[in-house]
Amino acid sequence: MAGELVLVVDDSSAVQDLVKRILEGEGYRVVSASNGVAALAYPDIAKVNLAIVDAEMDGFDGAETSKFLRAAEETHRLPILLLVPESQQERRASQSLHGANGYLLKPFEPGSLKRKVAALLDERKIEDQSRAYLQEAADRAMKALAEQHVQAAIEKRTQIIVERSVQNVVAMVDQHARREVEARVTALSAEKEQELVRLTVHEVAQSMVEKLAERKVTDAMTQILAEQTERAVKRTAQSVLPGLIRERIREAMDATLMREIQTHVQKAAEGMVPDISAKIVQMVEGVAQQSVPKVARERVPDILERQARVMTEEKIPQLVRELAGHELAEQVRVQLGPTLENMRLGIERRRRVGNWILALLVLALTALNAYFAFLSLFASKGGAP
Repeated sequence: MAGELVLVVDDSSAVQDLVKRILEGEGYRVVSASNGVAALAYPDIAKVNLAIVDAEMDGFDGAETSKFLRAAEETHRLPILLLVPESQQERRASQSLHGANGYLLKPFEPGSLKRKVAALLDERKIEDQSRAYLQEAADRAMKALAEQHVQAAIEKRTQIIVERSVQNVVAMVDQHARREVEARVTALSAEKEQELVRLTVHEVAQSMVEKLAERKVTDAMTQILAEQTERAVKRTAQSVLPGLIRERIREAMDATLMREIQTHVQKAAEGMVPDISAKIVQMVEGVAQQSVPKVARERVPDILERQARVMTEEKIPQLVRELAGHELAEQVRVQLGPTLENMRLGIERRRRVGNWILALLVLALTALNAYFAFLSLFASKGGAP
């Protein structure tokens, strides 16, 4: 296929013209560069389809130019044909081409140049087609892989959805079945519970009736025994206890009363002696001052002495006895009156206490007779108390 752009890099203008004439005769487009730097700086280097580079250029030679063309991003796939002198044929055969795709010996025949250029361009076309095929294959493979993954993902998602749907259906069926079973069990439990309640109520009622009847009989028997016992105890207490208790109480009260009277009289007498003595002395002094004036005693000492002796021996003792008796009676009345009243109240309280003791004894005898009657009743029935 003609029309490809070919770049000729050579420091010889004769070689440039020769290559250009040969290739343009085949329909190629040819541009030239005198060295490697000019070739790398060519503005349309990206549009070049083939580069023919002289291996023996001054300065920037063919090997270095090939390396830079192969390393550049725009020309890394550019086919490169090295023009190698015949003198370096053996050395070049054992050395690397430094990135070039092939070489051609100089001087060369036009046919050889045409075949080499056509072969390199065909290789480039085949490589491009291979890359295109590989790209298409890769695209198809990626598409197929993506479709496969998508299909697998869809199938997995569908499987998950189906499994969840099945689980939901199973859960709903299981829940419905459980509700049905629970309803049946609840109904059966309610029936059994009602039947059990009826039986329990019947048994409890029967037991309560039996216990109530037994309790009524026991209460009636206990009441009858208590009444009989109380009457017997009352008869016994009324016939025997009153006399005995009254005698005991009277003895205790007599002994207590005598001790209390003696004690209170002694205390009252002890308290009265100083008062009576002081009053007697005052009365004697008063009588002496009234009966024997001071002037008479001074003028009639003998008469005073005689009269005083008479008064002392006869009148004063009698007067003292009368006054002492009267004062003693008054003091006894004043001092012993409250004491005797307190003693009377104490005796009254003791009498009431005796009555309470008598009542308690009656109740104790009643309880004892009831207990003995209850024991005898259970003994007659063959039971334990």
